[in-house]
Amino acid sequence: MTKRAHLLAALAALLLALLARTGVRAQDPTPTLAPPAEPVMGSFDPASVEDVDLSALPIIPALSDTARAILLDSLAQGRNPRAFAKVGDCMTEDPAFLYPLAEDEVIWGEYEALEATLDFYSEGNENPFGRKSQAAAGGFNAASVIDSLWANPEFCEAGETPLACELRLMQPSVALIMFGTNDVYYLDEAQFDYFLRSALVETINAGTLPVLSTFPLRPEFPEKTELYNRIVARAAEDYDIPLINLWRALEPLPHQGVDPDDTTHLTSPEAGSAAQFTNAALQSGFAVRNLLTLQMLEQIRLAVSEVAGAH
Repeated sequence: MTKRAHLLAALAALLLALLARTGVRAQDPTPTLAPPAEPVMGSFDPASVEDVDLSALPIIPALSDTARAILLDSLAQGRNPRAFAKVGDCMTEDPAFLYPLAEDEVIWGEYEALEATLDFYSEGNENPFGRKSQAAAGGFNAASVIDSLWANPEFCEAGETPLACELRLMQPSVALIMFGTNDVYYLDEAQFDYFLRSALVETINAGTLPVLSTFPLRPEFPEKTELYNRIVARAAEDYDIPLINLWRALEPLPHQGVDPDDTTHLTSPEAGSAAQFTNAALQSGFAVRNLLTLQMLEQIRLAVSEVAGAH
């Protein structure tokens, strides 16, 4: 049996295994996902996020049934289970975010069990940890990434958004999405809610599971940081997708993990790269973000392994 045949057989088993979770009838050949709700500009109600308690949300959530169903649909469409897309602004484009995991020898500390996840995603056709994403760039906000004006014509097709371009190039099963650092300056709350949700819808419709993240404190805008993070959290809840609560994880760190001399970037360990997870290194923002990202990817890898045998 060919490798492709093995994968198709595993996917068939996956469909059966998730029927109870997705609510799909046994005779259905594939699970039916309801189309994600399209956002409407101007419909944002500030009262809708007043009850969001960021400090009570988990830092790394369990995968919901909806997230598993999106992942299942992604694999059934032929998306690459070993690929993820990086989507965001300068905090995501920064060479300290994930790139060291592709380039440097990792110092695992007490997190050596995550090495299997690093290996899993590193063994694809292109290592996503070290890839320069077309959907992550300095200056981007939630509106930029779905605007074809900001797509790089060297890599992207005419009329293609940066997000659509990266999803086409990578065919990823997962997209790691974080916005807010620039949005608190350039977008009002209704615009941020609309464009963020639009990016989520575009990602889901492309057959990719979005993994959202709250964003670090912007010291110049503390109240807007919290408000916009509540918007992020509510969007993740409404679409029932994973949310990495980076904002909460960074709170105990010096300067809340943010570089006091350049508040649009996180701090890095005083010595060595952000590919180290010792107690000392984890006092820096980028090391924490890299660790949380690996922990979230581990949950997804285990789900893929469970249902498709992709070890």
